[in-house]
Amino acid sequence: LRPVIRGLIVAMARATSPGKETDMVMTGDDVATHEPTAGEEAERDEGRWIVGIDGSDYASNALRWAVTHAPGRATELELVTAWQSPVIGAYPMSSPAVLSFDDIELRDRAAADAEELAAQCRGDVELPVEAYVGRGGPAEVLLAAAETAGLLVIGSRGRGGFARLLLGSTSTQCATHAGVPTVVVPGDVEPVEARRILVGFDGSPNAMAALRWAVGFAAPGSTVVVVWVWDATPLTVGSDAFFFPDASDLAAERFHHLVEPLDEVALQRRIILEREFIRGTPRAALASQADDVDLVVLGARGHGAVGSALLGSVSTWVLHHVRRPVAVVPLSDDGAPTPTPPPDAFHG
Repeated sequence: LRPVIRGLIVAMARATSPGKETDMVMTGDDVATHEPTAGEEAERDEGRWIVGIDGSDYASNALRWAVTHAPGRATELELVTAWQSPVIGAYPMSSPAVLSFDDIELRDRAAADAEELAAQCRGDVELPVEAYVGRGGPAEVLLAAAETAGLLVIGSRGRGGFARLLLGSTSTQCATHAGVPTVVVPGDVEPVEARRILVGFDGSPNAMAALRWAVGFAAPGSTVVVVWVWDATPLTVGSDAFFFPDASDLAAERFHHLVEPLDEVALQRRIILEREFIRGTPRAALASQADDVDLVVLGARGHGAVGSALLGSVSTWVLHHVRRPVAVVPLSDDGAPTPTPPPDAFHG
């Protein structure tokens, strides 16, 4: 379902912009594209991180988060920005029209800004850092760039966001439709190293994928806190479970049974894996738990989500209300858990 929806998004964007190119331009070089050539199968590079940039403070904070966490995890950083010809209504009663603009000048200006940021990053991290400029809408360009990457990092809002909104349209679309783990970084939170990571858990395949990713992402010596919030209301668990006094005990037993296989992985990676089973409402409990962590990790959707929804209601609420970096981890297209970094990703 996810690839179909992503395809529809790109198709709609192309339909509304006739003749529009989707190639990625590498700053200071010839045109480069992330798409495979005809007859080739694209392979995912787990070490390649895509960072969305647009000149906003939120994007700058996302870039700082990526630079902070890249050592030991990423093999290269790609800074990606988008540009497009402005669409302006010539007269109040007319339909939008594309006026004459120097496309090359717009592209070169975006490329220069992206390359300046990349040059600054090269002095802060011992990894290859490249800058790319894509023509199209920000979400369209970032989703295309991230298709074969290992991680997408974006700011919670961009230059076009309303001040009252914690989450902008681009970050919402990316977190909803990206086929790779996506980290959404608020603009007003110091991007410190994630030493304490919170994983929202409900026993669903998406939650298991999120937990495996968090354990793989965590650095040695850090703590991963996996929390299952038992929402024991009739609407949530059904009337039978609500009136069955041992229902929550059975849920707690299942919780520990599901998490237990990862104890050995955590031990090998020198990570502390803590479990907490809480009786309450997921939103309030996760928000409270998030106050003491550096990163929140959630599955794209859980047991309570409508089948057609790519992002569950709890994940959406956390993205909009919790002022912490939030990683949204999807299942891969074949239903298997999203791959995690190897246990020896860190040295020393």
